Formats: sequence, structure tokens, C-alpha cells
Amino acid sequence: MAPPPPELMEELVEEILLRFPPHEPARLVHAALVCKRWCHLISAPGFRRRFCKLHRTPPMLGFHYRSIADDGYNVGHFVPISAFRLPHAVTSSWRALDARHGRILFRSLGKRFGSDIALAVWDPITDEKRKLPLLPRNRSTWVAAVLCFAAGACDHLDCQRGPFLVVVVATNTGGTFIRTCSSDDDAWSEPIFSQQNGGCVDSTMRGTLMGSALYFGILMPDKALRYDLELREVSLVQLPPKHFKWDMRVLTTTEDGGLRLANTHGSKIYMWSRNDGPQLDAGWTLNKVIELETLLPSYAILTSPDVVGFAEGISVIFVRANDVLFTIDLNTCEVKKVCKGKGIHAVVPYMSFYTPALGAACAGEGPSAVRVAPQVHEVFMVSVS
Repeated sequence: MAPPPPELMEELVEEILLRFPPHEPARLVHAALVCKRWCHLISAPGFRRRFCKLHRTPPMLGFHYRSIADDGYNVGHFVPISAFRLPHAVTSSWRALDARHGRILFRSLGKRFGSDIALAVWDPITDEKRKLPLLPRNRSTWVAAVLCFAAGACDHLDCQRGPFLVVVVATNTGGTFIRTCSSDDDAWSEPIFSQQNGGCVDSTMRGTLMGSALYFGILMPDKALRYDLELREVSLVQLPPKHFKWDMRVLTTTEDGGLRLANTHGSKIYMWSRNDGPQLDAGWTLNKVIELETLLPSYAILTSPDVVGFAEGISVIFVRANDVLFTIDLNTCEVKKVCKGKGIHAVVPYMSFYTPALGAACAGEGPSAVRVAPQVHEVFMVSVS
């Protein structure tokens, strides 16, 4: 009987495992259950860091969106991608506002309109939830964002276990004010007031992070609000010409670090880009027009399509057309129908690397590891409650 083949060197095994596709996290889970040695290797913090560094851009593991239920109320949903699951994603009292650097920012809907703002930050990978102190609304229109505390000084490869920052921008008749809350302080900062007030912030439009500045839409057709995290200053940014449809639009970033805006007009999506230089009134360039009649099925364009979300870093845009939600890859023009529902809006993609930390499986021998396999065949998450 021939002797068994020699085991591969651990360095070679690691090089192979590092090249597993990040958008299919179940493959790493299955590999970790092959043997104790592989389990230790994949579960090590160093492997996660090297895995993130090699792939750089985190995959979209799923997305959260809101739709209108039969009783007229907004309902939250989570749609998983690949093996990533969130089995109890629909909650009656929380809704997703933003997601960045491995965390999701939720707002409580349990309070009546006009009362204090209740927010919570959640890491779906570890199921760590952090409820923030209540923030007075003061009869204002507001929008919020979550990000790594280091902002522009971090490569964001493995920072979701570090400190985070929540930024709330609100506008009322008195102007604009910004308040922040970090995980280290667990308290809201004193408000930063600004006379830069071209209109109310658009609470339906997610902010986007570019370098050390956050950008938010405001309810004025040709302006956006820019908040510099380092200088703690507010300014207004000119947007492209206002003769297009502005009620549904998204701000995001380009692959080379510029600012991007997408909006619809008729059956077309217009993609604008702008480089962030010293001049805040720098011009915009219309660099792409997508004709939806040639991409979407005929039933989808019976009503006017709308852009309702964008996945930063992977150039995937979310388009709602005739109560159907599609994703469009801007690089390949690949279209996928991802869900259907009435009044779909507020799409918040969740993007993160996932490498398993299977301490129980690593502690045992092969048979005990096999017994946990059915529990991790899919990567499950639980909802905020």
C-alpha cells in the first residue's frame, strides 16, 4: 500500500487559502473544518489581516432596504449575498441608515415623530451592538453616518474592531449643526454650528466618505454639504446642472478617489464625477450614460426607474424599476434582479470581509470539528433588537 502523500507546507496552504474569493465566505468556513491545523491557521488574526490586505476591497455580503408593507408602514429587510445570512433581519423598531467599515448604523422607530433621536451601531460579524445616547432632534431635518474613528488616516483593512465615530448633520431654520459621538467617549459632542445653509439635508440620501470629508445631499437641486472631519468645517459643493431629475440620486466615490453622483432622467442613468481639489467649485464631468431600456426587462421600464443605492468600491448601483430592485455592475453592465417589493427605497449595502473564528472547532480533534459543520454551513447573523 502506497504511503500517504506528504502534507503541504503551512506557508503553501496559507497562500492557497488567502486566494479564496472573499464574496463566498462559506468556503473559508468549510476549509477551516477540514482539520485542526487549517482551522488554527484560518482563525488566526494574522490570516484575517493578510486576507484583507490581498483583496483590498471588501465584498458586499448583503444589503438592507426599506419597502412599504400592505398596512402602509415602512418595513426593513436584509437580502443576503452568497452564504451570508441574517435570518431575523426584519424588525419593527429599527431601520438601517448607513453602513461602513464593517458596521451598520440603525435608528430606532419606537419614538414618536419629533422626539429624541435613538441610534445604535452594530457589527454583524461579532454581533456586538452599541446603543448611543439619545440626541435631541430640535425640530430639525437630519442625516447620520458611521465610520472608522481614524477616518482618512486608516487603510480600513481590519478596523471594524477598533473605535468608531457617528456623525449627525442636521438643518433647521437657524442653520446647520453637526454633532459627533465616538465609541470611546459614549457621549455626544457639543454642536458645531455653521451658517452654510442652502436648504435642509436630504434624509433619504446616504452620505459618502471621501478621504477625511463626508458629503451629504441637501434639498437644493445644485448643492451638497461637505463636512471636513479634521478641520471640523462645513462647506457647500456645487453639483452638476439642475435640469435633470433630482428627487432620487446617490452620492458616492469613484475608483480613483473622486466624488461621483448618479441620477436618472427618463430611462437613462447619468454618472457624473468630480475630483476633490482645493477649489470647492470644481467642475463636474458627465462620463457615463446608461440606457436602461437595453439592460432591464421590458416590464421594468413601464414606470420611471430610480437610483436608490450604491455599493462603494465595487461599482455596483441599485436601481428600482416597477417595484423591482436590480443591481447593475458599472464595469461589466451585468444586471441582476435581487428582490421585489412595493416602494423600495433607502438601500444600504453591507460590505465587509469575513474570516471565521471557530474557537470550538479548533480546540477539538477532527470528529468534534465535523459535528459543528452543519451549524456553520452558512454564515448567520442575528438582528438588532
